[in-house]
Amino acid sequence: MQQANLKEDRIHGDPLYPIRVYEICCQPGEELLELHWHDELEFLMLTKGKAVFRVSMDDYELEAGEAIFVNSGQLHSGRISANEECYFTAVVFHSDILGGERFDLVREKYINPLIQQKFVTPAHISHHTAEERELLALLLQVFDLNINERPLYELSTKALLQLVISKLIMLGGPAFRELPPSVNPTHIDRLKLIIEYMQVNYSSPIRLEDLAAIVSFSESYFCRYFKGFTGKSPLEYLNQVRAQRAALMLKDTNKKITEISLDVGFNTLSYFIGVFKTHFGYTPSEYRKRLRTSEGTGGYSRIIVSS
Repeated sequence: MQQANLKEDRIHGDPLYPIRVYEICCQPGEELLELHWHDELEFLMLTKGKAVFRVSMDDYELEAGEAIFVNSGQLHSGRISANEECYFTAVVFHSDILGGERFDLVREKYINPLIQQKFVTPAHISHHTAEERELLALLLQVFDLNINERPLYELSTKALLQLVISKLIMLGGPAFRELPPSVNPTHIDRLKLIIEYMQVNYSSPIRLEDLAAIVSFSESYFCRYFKGFTGKSPLEYLNQVRAQRAALMLKDTNKKITEISLDVGFNTLSYFIGVFKTHFGYTPSEYRKRLRTSEGTGGYSRIIVSS
């Protein structure tokens, strides 16, 4: 995701078939999945390597063959946890595919409570139980149908996703719950506002007190609140955003590194180089050289294939 806004603005599928399957490859040192959210639901399966995915306030370490579920509106991100390339496949779909917009028993009884997070459902789907393995097998069918556009794949996918959601709910009970204060929708909305502000204004000076003031928090509480959701301090997250924007400039422009440093909000070149190397594992000049070498040999660092 390379847009400034925290909410993903990509159209997944089309209005008649709001489903999209993606295959993504990421190399060590790259951001596997930038923090974002979308209205659609998502199942994401790691197919190679090891990675840590963050959904809301919790981290989940996945091995190949395991998956995570991301509900509508949930913040989520991912990072590689080993020094090896990582692959994952994801299906992103609108809840309308599971139950129509008009009154529908399935939507009223199951889908609406699901997207309102009233069901106790797991985010991490492992191989530990037969029920989880059945769900993972269904996801593999969904991936295969859409990537290869098998006969009647649209009809079969809709049926399979309904079955996947049914099994997901059953894994949790099914039982209802009240959202704990830590994941209150108001808290999430405030966090989205803060991160969107950072992603839009990263090139300008951003002070901690200014961020805290946006949501009317004290600076100390704001820091605890922000790290609780993102796993990073506000400065660490801001530096990550700036480093990612710098990486895009290194790839897409011929600007000098000193100019890029200023463009993304760093006033000190040495600090920029240190932050960039911490995030990507390479200095900016090494990163640019690596990109150009990869392009020259026909290599790639990230591929998205959609049906």
